[in-house]
Amino acid sequence: MGIIHTSGKWTAVRPSPPQVSGLGTNHVEWGRPTGTRKSGYRFTGGETQALLTGAEFTLATFTHENFSVFSDGVQQFDVELQVNVTFEDGKTKDFTFKFHHNETDNNGPHPNDIVSLPEFISPETVTVDGQQYKVMLSGFKRGGRIVREFDSPEDGSNSADIVAVFAKPGKADVAITHVQAGGKLPGTQADEYVEIFNRGTEPADLSGWTLRARNSGKQFTFPAGTELRPGTRFRVYTNERHPETGDFSFGSGEPVWDDVADVAFLADDKGKRVSLYRYGQKITPAPPEEVKGHGEAHPRVVARNSDKQSLGTQKVVVSVPEDSPLRFHPDENTLSLWNTRQNKENKFTGTVSEDGRTLTVDVDFDIPAGDEQPIWVQLTVDSGARPGTYAVHWELGELGSVDTTVIVN
Repeated sequence: MGIIHTSGKWTAVRPSPPQVSGLGTNHVEWGRPTGTRKSGYRFTGGETQALLTGAEFTLATFTHENFSVFSDGVQQFDVELQVNVTFEDGKTKDFTFKFHHNETDNNGPHPNDIVSLPEFISPETVTVDGQQYKVMLSGFKRGGRIVREFDSPEDGSNSADIVAVFAKPGKADVAITHVQAGGKLPGTQADEYVEIFNRGTEPADLSGWTLRARNSGKQFTFPAGTELRPGTRFRVYTNERHPETGDFSFGSGEPVWDDVADVAFLADDKGKRVSLYRYGQKITPAPPEEVKGHGEAHPRVVARNSDKQSLGTQKVVVSVPEDSPLRFHPDENTLSLWNTRQNKENKFTGTVSEDGRTLTVDVDFDIPAGDEQPIWVQLTVDSGARPGTYAVHWELGELGSVDTTVIVN
């Protein structure tokens, strides 16, 4: 999909506390202040990279301005949000969501206000390349963790990223999204965990599904009746139990996951692979490349194999922005990898999209363990190109994604 632009406005507060202001803007406030400021929400959108693969992305920044106010008995209410998304092709679409606010008693057992997401899947859909998608808010990202409820301390402005996915409607979509290897507890590393996320719009029955670590061979089986609701996450720990994240554990007295690099496999009750998560690899962008006027550009990345085994064949997708002077010529449909073992350039032939903006190619990452190799493509720079800085986006299958930069002078 590429780059999208987001903006938002708060459209309603129901039931209404006193002195609501700012509806129709990105900053809504309410309450009779005990001091100089009211409480409220702020939505700060912007430009972000979004994909149609179910990958999470930062939609915007959410800020709760939490100051002491009189709410005249209206302590819990819903604040409705309309988010406008502008796509690279100029298409725009509005998506609606609902935030639930708990204006807690400042002197109670839990003085912090609580913001939650009761309606986090947009009723609206957008069609991209013939496929329908909804936007799902997967939660608030704070301190590297995505949570469903935002706990907001008093007397300050508290912010978090709003994380979202483009979800296919009418189906579950379960994936491994994180492996926390190398636990803090010495010896057993009992606090290691794997996080599994349902990024679809329907619940998933995980009864009999298995989670397996490649290097240790250890396997966990989900018990009968396990259901993962849309937009929620389970964690499977090595040897701890946490009810708030599903209460699942391998029950292993020794580490399950390799500290450096490993692969996690999730399979359904028939043994069919549902998700694979590889960690420990490193993809590094090369320094920006400067091009004087029209001609050629050769953006590159460096891939390092930290694993004990081969990285295998990965589908690589390299794309450039629609408004850039960069493009792939139909005859420039190869990706090159420098093979240090053979001391030669290996070329892999792929397919260039009709608009010349995307190259898709299957690449055999024959990189020895502990070694790194450069990978590059050839781009044409249009004649008369305006000066500017342009991002080249790389999707390297299970190895992750990265952006490189081409500067046209």
